Amino acid sequence: MGRKDNIAGDGRRELQNGITTLFLIYMGAAYPLIIHDKYFDITVTKYRAFYIALCIYAVLMVLAVLVDVLGRNVSTGHGQRSSGGNVDVSEGAAHGNGFIGRLRRFMDLHKIMAMDIFMTGFVLANVLAFFMSGNKAAAYTGEEGRRCGLQFVLLAFFLYVCMARYCRIRRYVAVIFMLAGSFVGVVGICQFMGYDFLGLREGLMQSIRNVYISTFGNIDIFASFLCVLVPAAAGAYISSAGKESIVIRITAVIAVLTGTGAVIISNANLAYAGVGGAMIAAWIWASYRGRIREFADVCLVMTCGVLAISIMLGQTDSGYSELDGLSCFVSDRRMVWIVSAVVLIVWAAIRLASKWTVKFRGKAALAVSVGVSLAGIVTVVIYSVHNHMGIFSFEDSWGNYRGFVWRRLMEAYRDFSVPQRLFGYGNESVKAIMTDRYYDDMMNTVGVIYDNAHNEYLQYLITTGIFGAVSYVGLLVTTVAALVRTAVSGAVMNENESMSSRSAEKRSKEKMASRDSRTIRGSKTGTGWECLLGYAEDEGSVIAVLLGITGYAVQAFVNLNQSLTTPYIFLFIAMAGGLCRRYRCRSGIGGRK
Repeated sequence: MGRKDNIAGDGRRELQNGITTLFLIYMGAAYPLIIHDKYFDITVTKYRAFYIALCIYAVLMVLAVLVDVLGRNVSTGHGQRSSGGNVDVSEGAAHGNGFIGRLRRFMDLHKIMAMDIFMTGFVLANVLAFFMSGNKAAAYTGEEGRRCGLQFVLLAFFLYVCMARYCRIRRYVAVIFMLAGSFVGVVGICQFMGYDFLGLREGLMQSIRNVYISTFGNIDIFASFLCVLVPAAAGAYISSAGKESIVIRITAVIAVLTGTGAVIISNANLAYAGVGGAMIAAWIWASYRGRIREFADVCLVMTCGVLAISIMLGQTDSGYSELDGLSCFVSDRRMVWIVSAVVLIVWAAIRLASKWTVKFRGKAALAVSVGVSLAGIVTVVIYSVHNHMGIFSFEDSWGNYRGFVWRRLMEAYRDFSVPQRLFGYGNESVKAIMTDRYYDDMMNTVGVIYDNAHNEYLQYLITTGIFGAVSYVGLLVTTVAALVRTAVSGAVMNENESMSSRSAEKRSKEKMASRDSRTIRGSKTGTGWECLLGYAEDEGSVIAVLLGITGYAVQAFVNLNQSLTTPYIFLFIAMAGGLCRRYRCRSGIGGRK
């Protein structure tokens, strides 16, 4: 850890990066597997696991930053060392050389991005919602809901501040996350097949056994995790290139294969929405970048996952009887085989036309892919309406009675006072609203008490008002926009760099300098195993984070925020902030070069 983090103007050592890496490993490998009393206390257990780990991370990071600010990373001369080891005198003169000057250099206000503003706004909205709440204790802890009160938001904000400044993703962290996610998927698949080898369902009533699955409990929460895992793994495979990506690609294939099977057995339609929405985005990006072959590879792997689940379920005693919703399609084994054959033929054709697929890229390919995607979406909508599938008939029973809670909460919102409409009813206040206004209605119609809107955007509108909902949506939009801008700018820049370097290679014989035209910047060269120790600051990382956020954002329309998987969206947003900020620093955009 003695090696300097050579980013101009950062003044940060490997100490902060190392602490952050340990936290990422914990969230990627340990956190998904933490169980205490099976499913009986899983929400509290997961929240405490996140809370304690983040508190330890916070203490360590504060100590590391204090060391940094106090001058341990500043030269004895004036100013700060540059990436080449020289002293940046102008920066030191501008900020001063005392404690305040060092603190100002640490803050580096020139690197503030739009997502920083919206994240701050979201936290402020939750603080205001806390003061609007009639039960301050519950609003802070979130104990009346899913533990996403003010305390959780403050933790997420600290996570964002630290990781958006110090996050450097190493390749082995991504590998660990995908392998752990694959194991989570395997646990769920085995449980559905009747092999509960971890004994997690012991003590559950038979009638609710299939409602709880894998290491995340409720099937909707399990599906939420899959909507991050599968798209992120697909993005890592599609956009990774070169020898250093071999291990990443192999791991991504495993994650996509097991994750697809887990999506089917989850029986959660929202999983199809999240993964499907992210794959549309992946298809558009792959078209733009000339990565159709890689996208076809992912589609083939997903098809293999579907086929494998269809075959395995056919060998069980219960067969396909426990499938529900969209997952029922795998029960038609003949159709599954036909679709699999078609996908295989298309994949082979794309592979045979490899030269053509590489040339199919840029703005023309982007226009075609967007047009095809929109046409496909319109076709699905028309087909659903024509066949009276009920997807767009928002009655009380729609979406497992999501229509019921959505309509009641919108009625309640219309009755809010102006301050409540602006700043919300209070953190995690849905249970109080539904109990006070609709208790008898809930008992007679559904038989349960709702403590969440089962729509994250509606949830934030009710609890934090227009201010909070707009801030959250703005955070997602600006994060996605920053990632897209980084990926596009990085790819274009490095293609130009690659062309220049190829000319220089003829004179200097430095071919290794431009081995990967799609790398955003300076990843470690060598074999796949050697590069696991290097930083994953390339197009693959950017697109993986982008698709992970996209998958979560889509499923959030019909799912609930909670303390089990919601930490991952803020984790990915924080990683996005780190990737985009570092690229801005290196390219000289919006700050000192």
